[in-house]
Amino acid sequence: MSIFRILSVLVLSAAPAFAAGAEPSGLFTPYFNMSLSEGVGLPSQGNFFSGGGIDTRLGLLTKFSGSSSLFALYNLRYAGPGFQPQDARQFQERSLDHNFNAEYRLKLDERLTLRPGGAYTMGYRRLGANETWDSGLYNVNTKGGQLAADYRIGWFEDAGLLTAQVLYRQLRFPNYTDLLREFEGSGASSELGAGLEDQNLTQFSARVEWRDYFGGISRSQMGYINQTVIGSDGQYSGAKQGDSSLTVDGGIRRKIGRLSLAPSLGLTFFRSDQAFLRYKFFGAAPTDISNPSADVTLIENAYSYNELALSIPIQISADPDAEWTVSGGLNLTARQYSDRPPRDAQNNFQSGRQRNLLTKLYAVFRRRLNEAATMDLTYAFIVAASNNHFETYLPYNYTAHSFGIAYNLAF
Repeated sequence: MSIFRILSVLVLSAAPAFAAGAEPSGLFTPYFNMSLSEGVGLPSQGNFFSGGGIDTRLGLLTKFSGSSSLFALYNLRYAGPGFQPQDARQFQERSLDHNFNAEYRLKLDERLTLRPGGAYTMGYRRLGANETWDSGLYNVNTKGGQLAADYRIGWFEDAGLLTAQVLYRQLRFPNYTDLLREFEGSGASSELGAGLEDQNLTQFSARVEWRDYFGGISRSQMGYINQTVIGSDGQYSGAKQGDSSLTVDGGIRRKIGRLSLAPSLGLTFFRSDQAFLRYKFFGAAPTDISNPSADVTLIENAYSYNELALSIPIQISADPDAEWTVSGGLNLTARQYSDRPPRDAQNNFQSGRQRNLLTKLYAVFRRRLNEAATMDLTYAFIVAASNNHFETYLPYNYTAHSFGIAYNLAF
């Protein structure tokens, strides 16, 4: 029996008992939310693929007094292969995450609330049949804390909310090794290089909501503990890698007849000092790595980019007691790399800068089964376009259709 079916049986069998005792008391308020999903993708390139997922959240709100409370939340997420042909032997990537969060809420007055908290995550990834859950290359353990402050703007029904937060996370990758080091040095020493992706994340953010408007800004800094930067000679230097990200977004909510829209626009500026050493083919020998037409070429600042994201979710209003509701929308993401040139189908660098565009149109048909359960039928049409045409390992230019079904339970 697959882990998807095992978790499904456990969660479904426990749900009725939990629901029976889910009535909130004056001191404790339980929270439960579960989603089971199954989907299939039909891309224009390659074979169709399927996947299944579980997203379960179990929380408890404890009120100590009229001005303070504690909220604890456990989140289980699983994603992996869905339905497969009989006797299928091809392995598909799968992931399993355990997230633990706790937040203390202290209301200082009618306007100001402080929310200190902490989080711990155990993330497991299996990319091949030879990997166990404990030995996944991209397994990650995350822990840290945050402090948020909510300030209510105004005293009326349309009062806004200003939220500021500082967040700190330690990310540890116990099994990660550097493939370039293994390729160049391939020895026992490279096998011992686990933890090269270990990093510390610091983030400062602020968000505001006022009437029908919303927006925010966040600044993130990622400092690597062990990973160093590739120098101009193609060798790792002594300088530690450092990444940063700045995101600004804003939007508006509008209702036009039975349609509710919330279009938003976001800009992300990501910067990394890490370089990319391209080997045109296996066994290529470096000569002049500064020459873009050489077999081995160094591209400095290869991972920095600017990205624009447009989102237009649409909700069709219906009677509160209606059995079916419809929603959908448009997502568009355009990314341009700062210094990375595109490549042709033969892995040769071209002039200009690499640009990617991803467009997604989607629709969700939701049926209400009872007071706590709903079922979703989803469809999405995706168009990916890029001036990068080297697609031996990853597709950049394609269209795809996806269909999904999900069962949701919340109380």
